[in-house]
Amino acid sequence: MSESYDEYRELVAVAVEHALLVMGKLEFHKIQSVLHERYGITTANSLDNPEYLKNILRDYFGNSYQDILDTIYQVIDDKKDVKVIKDFLYVMGT
Repeated sequence: MSESYDEYRELVAVAVEHALLVMGKLEFHKIQSVLHERYGITTANSLDNPEYLKNILRDYFGNSYQDILDTIYQVIDDKKDVKVIKDFLYVMGT
């Protein structure tokens, strides 16, 4: 059975939330707050708005951004070849 776009959105959201929680609960809540304040979105919208997420994470975490990206990669590794996931990872990695 093929997975739907909504399932990929949920997978990416879980991966992003997991990566943020690894950094700490305070960081998780801060990023959620900034996403909402600046763009009116949450981590649930990460697949649709990777550029917003990337900008906020880079601004907030600086050099630790790569650690977050590595954690996201680990969580979604088995789906990395799916086009929508590949597109998301490309934007996040550039």
